[in-house]
Amino acid sequence: MAQDSGAPEATDKWFDRASPTYRCVVDPTHQISSLFGWVSVPSAAWIDEDGRIVRSNEGTYPAPTTIRFGLGKVRVGDSAFARATRDWIERGADSEHVWSHEQLAERLKPVDDDTRLAEATFKLALHFETVGDSEGAWRHFTAAERLAPDNWNYLRQGWTHKGTLYASLKVLKRTNYLRKNSDKSYYDPMGLPGENHHRYTEPEWLWTPAVRRIKQLLRR
Repeated sequence: MAQDSGAPEATDKWFDRASPTYRCVVDPTHQISSLFGWVSVPSAAWIDEDGRIVRSNEGTYPAPTTIRFGLGKVRVGDSAFARATRDWIERGADSEHVWSHEQLAERLKPVDDDTRLAEATFKLALHFETVGDSEGAWRHFTAAERLAPDNWNYLRQGWTHKGTLYASLKVLKRTNYLRKNSDKSYYDPMGLPGENHHRYTEPEWLWTPAVRRIKQLLRR
């Protein structure tokens, strides 16, 4: 499932490239994240045969992934969630990675007045974007960012309103700031064996290997 206010025009190329054998959905209003309480992507929930959510995480990559942008790239993700998912598929409720109802409730992000106001403000931004009011959309995107500065879905969608390149640079700038000035990471830890929850690493530019080599020579 893709969450993007650009709807199919923004996501079809990814679906086509993946050639999926299952149904894919585009969620232009981020309704799924609203229902599950997710603040970033990729995210996933395990839902058992009885329709119960038995685990819900963000940063759920199937494997280490390299994302390229212009002259740079960044490596994200690990295989911890994929290994845990296979264990759950094989062992079902006996998997050590299944959460109880109480454990799930403990891990849900709290909802306060600012969170509710941010949600409404973000949905207004999406409405203004849909009707072609760019100024109104940007005003509400920035307001939602102030109200919920840790909601990466709001941040990334709002920044994308000014273009993909602008959004990419803003993400890199913010993650770099967090890495250097706080103990926060791009994704919350999942608590899985072999996990590297600092999965959004420092970007590598086209010239990074040459610069790294020069620094090594200077240190010698």
